[in-house]
Amino acid sequence: MTVKIAVASLVQETNTFSPRPSTLDDFRAQGLWTGAEAMARSAGTNTEFAGAVERIEEAGARPVPIMRAWAMSGGVLDRHGFTTLRSLLADGLAAAGPVDALVLCLHGALVADGAADADAVLVEAARAVLAPGVPVIVTHDLHANVTRRIVRAADALIGFHTYPHVDQGDTGRRGAGLALRAADGGPPPGTALAKRPMLVPAEAQALADPPMARLRALADAATGGPILDVSLFPVQPWLDVPELGFGVTVTHTGAPGAQAAAEAVAERIAGEAWAGRAGFSVDPVPVAEAVRRIHPGTGLGPVLLVQSADSPTAGATADSAAVIAALREHGRGLRAYATVVDAPAVAACFAAGPGATVDTMVGATLDPRWSGPVPLSGAVRRTGASPVILTGDAMTGQPISMGRWATVDTGEGLVVLVTERPAPTFDPAGYRHAGLEPADADTVVVRSATMYRAGFRGVHAGAILLDLPGASTPRLDYLEFRHAPRPLHPLDLVGGSR
Repeated sequence: MTVKIAVASLVQETNTFSPRPSTLDDFRAQGLWTGAEAMARSAGTNTEFAGAVERIEEAGARPVPIMRAWAMSGGVLDRHGFTTLRSLLADGLAAAGPVDALVLCLHGALVADGAADADAVLVEAARAVLAPGVPVIVTHDLHANVTRRIVRAADALIGFHTYPHVDQGDTGRRGAGLALRAADGGPPPGTALAKRPMLVPAEAQALADPPMARLRALADAATGGPILDVSLFPVQPWLDVPELGFGVTVTHTGAPGAQAAAEAVAERIAGEAWAGRAGFSVDPVPVAEAVRRIHPGTGLGPVLLVQSADSPTAGATADSAAVIAALREHGRGLRAYATVVDAPAVAACFAAGPGATVDTMVGATLDPRWSGPVPLSGAVRRTGASPVILTGDAMTGQPISMGRWATVDTGEGLVVLVTERPAPTFDPAGYRHAGLEPADADTVVVRSATMYRAGFRGVHAGAILLDLPGASTPRLDYLEFRHAPRPLHPLDLVGGSR
């Protein structure tokens, strides 16, 4: 009898400091597919869902696609949206009939109205539908806030091994491999979790850089024998929830003594992260100074202005116009590309049409806490509405909707891509889709903490991290945490040796 492995993906990273609630429409805009459509439309993409399906088929087993739902990072998911998605998952599993295992791809930082640990609720909802003893394997983003509740609900929990994330598909394959192993009749796998009360700016989490590189090397060295996987979860820091902190999971074979061995490894690596906490630091630059550092016409490629404080892939609204204002004031003579979310300005550009001149304000239409609107005058160069197909190493092949969009050329070197939804600036495909080639510019604004390192690899001459407030700022002291456990490093500069 053919082994049947169910596959479901429901992914959104929540930023609890974002003022804009996420809704079901955010998932529909980026892709909410069920059954065979989910498998067909995900095929060939670098995603957990596609990777899991490929691994199951290679093993001669039968993938049973349940759903694939993905939304751009954003604010807390409203109650209706979460209830609907949870029902789609449970109903889809019930309709699929008996399966031998489930691979459930979740972000791990989903917060819904009334559910601070929404990913754990989803695992429990799936578990309630499945027959007793059916293994549930969960995959997570590296930025997940792994909780004890979700570890209890799942048989195994693993995460990305890269940041920038380029191993989404591989993580799905690893999850499917665990599901196939568990479905083969052996002991079910298990996962141990260790956590430490610390937050790390996302800009300091790149796996190629210390201290994370050393921790990843320790994790790799510990893998083998009964230890099947070691995953690091430095957690995205814009999440004000209970049990927040740096996590390490160790997944094992389920053999006698393996749980104790896994717990020892998890505690050891989490302890190393805690001991090295002072090394997780960043040095952002005031925006005016950053713009002044850039010289026109070097021919070396653009210098990236990293506006990570307002990153849509970190859940911010991407409507801060602070960098646009700085470029207008201090960047005359620079060939510069920037983005901003502003639906009214897009409507004005569409009303004017390509070739016409617009005189409007942009910015601060969704989250006015961090910057005000700034004037934007210039010629409408292009307009459009079709989705962007990502071409970089991360999420390769995935379509991203930025709604309607327009490019406005100020005539002074600055061209602004104005969008109804956030543009994926960690990948140059967003700019290229709008007719702007980043290699032609002196500077390009990226609203991304670290993912741009993969997308713009070989396309830029350097990057400057900007010191700005925002819902995804690296300056965590700008934010007010009310629900996270305290003390919490670096907010409280926790000492000790735990």
